[in-house]
Amino acid sequence: MFEFVRTHQKLLQIVLLALILPSFAFIGIESYTSMGSKDSDIAKVGKDLVSGAEFENTLKNQAQRSGLPAEYANSSSFKSNVLDQIIQQKLLKNELQSLNLQVSDERLAKELNRFPEIRALKKPDGTVDAEKYKQLLQGNGLSVSQFQTIKRSELMGADLQNAVASNQQGINSNIVSEKLIAAYGIEREVQVIFFLANQYTKNIKVEDSELKDYFQAHPSDFQTIPTADVEYVILRRDAKMDEKEFSQKADSFANIVYEQADSLQAVADKLKLKIEKASDLSASGKANLPKDHPLNQTKTLKTIFKDDVLKLNKNSEVVQLPNGDLISVHVTQFNASKTQNYDAVKSDIEKLVQLKKAEELAVIEGNQAAEKLQKDPLAKLAGKEFSKSVWISRNKPLDLSGEPFEKIFGVDPSKLPQVVSAKLPGSGVALYRVNQVRESKENNPKVQIDQFKQIADLNLQNELAAYFTNMKDRFPVKKLKSLQ
Repeated sequence: MFEFVRTHQKLLQIVLLALILPSFAFIGIESYTSMGSKDSDIAKVGKDLVSGAEFENTLKNQAQRSGLPAEYANSSSFKSNVLDQIIQQKLLKNELQSLNLQVSDERLAKELNRFPEIRALKKPDGTVDAEKYKQLLQGNGLSVSQFQTIKRSELMGADLQNAVASNQQGINSNIVSEKLIAAYGIEREVQVIFFLANQYTKNIKVEDSELKDYFQAHPSDFQTIPTADVEYVILRRDAKMDEKEFSQKADSFANIVYEQADSLQAVADKLKLKIEKASDLSASGKANLPKDHPLNQTKTLKTIFKDDVLKLNKNSEVVQLPNGDLISVHVTQFNASKTQNYDAVKSDIEKLVQLKKAEELAVIEGNQAAEKLQKDPLAKLAGKEFSKSVWISRNKPLDLSGEPFEKIFGVDPSKLPQVVSAKLPGSGVALYRVNQVRESKENNPKVQIDQFKQIADLNLQNELAAYFTNMKDRFPVKKLKSLQ
């Protein structure tokens, strides 16, 4: 059964680490069902379909967890990435099924008992209240069978991960690796001229009509941040309290919060807890509270900003904090996002429009200068001079990254000096002149070891791409609809 595993052990380890679903994340829930209609199907992976409902559900969940602005979450690139993720999950699911791995009911029950949310549903006889268990899952958009299928898949993935050996071979060729490491150390002498928007703003005039046009065209840029006023109670894990006593209180805490969901008063009275309050809490937390405060914890915030908690006026589910304490939150008022008044943001719009026009002017002049210098790298520019030269390498790129980094290290060292231009989004253009190259005089063993690891990782990434291509041959992937 594990012949395929032994053959592809390096690849499968990375696949599993990258794609096994995190507990209670509920990504791609419907990927484990056969639901879907021909009219709404987005893609097909082997015999599995990606339904429109599954795609939209996953898209929504991913956007919420990432805290992305609406305009990006609705972009075609984000949608394409989410679809590729669903496809990879289905490929992995098919791979696990082809290996015929199994998870016993006993082992599944033991795994589910690890969750405090489920332990809190236990009855006095030690069994889980089946109806409350079902309701808990339904609150997260799952049926019992869907959730248990997800957990079985996670456990099968863990089995597969344990089955593969950890003796990764690393770099295939020491000679190639040494050449790559030497290339990392080669230094380039570089000078720069900047054409930045803030150098041109004094020459920019903005009309009132331009400000109003910008405001009307970009309403999402001037939205208030959604906030919530909340009440919350915390069941603290007292050092004097043994595990059994805390477990009993935790069960009572979870039951009361769930059964009397209209208010936290009942659980506060029963367990003698203090109801605390906070206002203007956003999805990213509250700045004037400590970073380790319960309301600044990612898990708590994600729970608070669910639709059912925000808008249905119900207690949140119980959340276990990093220190073991339990918290439940009740939203007393939700302040939805709204577009601010034009007069209130007019000065901000003026700065934005002025900067945008200045950037356009900087780019035009920067491109004109680049065209001249690419013909004659040593030519003089009126009112502009290159900076003092600095030596940089891939090991020591200073503050270079993105396009400037790629452009500089993409220059052919046999054709120097040479000038390249790079966009600085939101700022303008930078022109870099690469004058000469030299071998690095440094020989840092630690750096070299790190680079060997980086090259090994790159090698595995390339093999991983080939592995997914191989899976697609066995489980053909077909995209049925374009993403709007």
